[in-house]
Amino acid sequence: MPVKDWPEDSIEAGITQCVAACDALVKVSEDCADACLAIEGDGEVTACFLADLDCVEICITTTRVLSWHTRNNGPTAISILETCREASQVSAAACERMKAIHPSWQTCSMACRRVGDSCTRLLAVLRHSAG
Repeated sequence: MPVKDWPEDSIEAGITQCVAACDALVKVSEDCADACLAIEGDGEVTACFLADLDCVEICITTTRVLSWHTRNNGPTAISILETCREASQVSAAACERMKAIHPSWQTCSMACRRVGDSCTRLLAVLRHSAG
């Protein structure tokens, strides 16, 4: 998979982009989780709240691991990127379900997708460099 917008498909650029996406998602996911607490609801509210919190924690951990393992394509970095991508997909899906129930809901779905895309792109670069 070609990685556009990154000079020479560099790992450093991928890490920078992924960390920035994770940091942005942490901010909006915390706001989204807080909004969940402000409304009465059913299991969808709880699911969204927990998915947001999970995503926040995974993104924070991903940022730390990537910062510690610059230029590292080891199994820990790859595993956390895969986990982060999955957590962001779960959070996006939960927020989209909330938006269907509450049309005025401000979701963090777009930020979740940016994290998922950044993780996917960095995984491709790391796997290519390990090849």
